[in-house]
Amino acid sequence: DLFIATASTFSQPPTMMVFLPAALSALLVFLAPVPALAFTHHAPSYPLNNPARSHTCCLSPLQMSTEAEVTATTTSSAEMAHAREVFSTFDTDGSGTIGSQELGDMLSALDIDASDEETAALFRYLDADGTGGVAFEQFQPWYSEAADAAKQSAEVFQGIIMSRRTVDSFDKTEVDQAVIKRAIECAIAAPNRRCTEPWHFIQLGPETVEKAAELKQELEGDEGSSFQSWSSIPGWMVVTYKKSPDGNTQAQREDFKAVCCAVQNFMLSLWSEGIGSKWTDGSLQQTKEFADLVGIDADAEKIAGIVWFGFAKGGLGEVKPKERRKGYDEVLDILP
Repeated sequence: DLFIATASTFSQPPTMMVFLPAALSALLVFLAPVPALAFTHHAPSYPLNNPARSHTCCLSPLQMSTEAEVTATTTSSAEMAHAREVFSTFDTDGSGTIGSQELGDMLSALDIDASDEETAALFRYLDADGTGGVAFEQFQPWYSEAADAAKQSAEVFQGIIMSRRTVDSFDKTEVDQAVIKRAIECAIAAPNRRCTEPWHFIQLGPETVEKAAELKQELEGDEGSSFQSWSSIPGWMVVTYKKSPDGNTQAQREDFKAVCCAVQNFMLSLWSEGIGSKWTDGSLQQTKEFADLVGIDADAEKIAGIVWFGFAKGGLGEVKPKERRKGYDEVLDILP
C-alpha cells in the first residue's frame, strides 16, 4: 500500500530519512514507475514531477536499514564533491547553512514532490540542533544514504541491460497487452533530437502474420516454411521512422538513431518483465507489398525492422548469450 508521509511521521523515534534524488538515479524512471523517494521504517513515498510517470508507488524491492550509520567513508570522493555542489547551489546566501525555503527549492530541483508541510517536517528532522539552519555536516548523511540507495537501483538496472539476450525460439503464449503498453511507453521515452518523435509502432496479429508469410512465399518462392515458423512467434512489432520530405539525409539519420534507441528501450522493458525479443531485418520488409499489407505509406515512412517477442522457450535462463570479443579496455580511449 502507498503511504504518504505527514508531519507526524517525522515525530517518530530518530531514524534515517532518505529522499532519493532523481538526479542521482534517472534509471528509476526506466525501472518502472519508481518515483517513491523517501524511506523510513514506515516506507513513505513522494511522487516525482515526471509527466511520463505521474503516478506514485512504493519502491518495495529496495530495503534499507533505518539504523545504518552513514559516514563519509561510504561515499566516494566524486559523490562527496557532488553533495557539496548541490548544497552550495541552494545555500544562496553563502551562510554555510540552508533554510527551510532553500530546502524546498532543493527538493523541487531534485524532482521530489513534497508539500510545504512535508518540507517543513524534513527540515525539522535535519535541523537536529534547532539552530534554524541545516549545515553541510547535517545534509551529507542524508545525501549519502540517498546515493547508496541509487547505487543499489543502478546495479539492478545495469543487470537488466547486461543480461538481455536475443531470443530465437518462443512459446506460443501471447504476451499481455499491458506489458506491451509499458514497453511502448519506455520506447517513446527515448532521446530524439528536436523532439521529432519519428517512431511508429504497428503490432501484427495472427491474420496479418499469415498474410505476411504468404507474401514471402509469393515473392521469394519459399515452400511454406515461413508460415510454419512465423506462426509460432506470438509477438510482432513493426517499427518505422519518418522519411525526410525534403531529402534531408542528416535529419533522417538522426531520426533513425532515435528509433534505434526506442527499439532498445522496447526490448529492455520486455526483458525486465521476463519477455524475450529479437530485432529482425530482411528483404521482405523493404517491399512495397509488405508496406501495403501493414498499412505503411512507403513514401512517408521507412521500416527500421520487426521485433519478434514472447516468452522464451525453456525460459530466459536457457538463452545463451553471445560471447563479446571486446571489453572496456578495447573500446574506450581516454584523451587528456
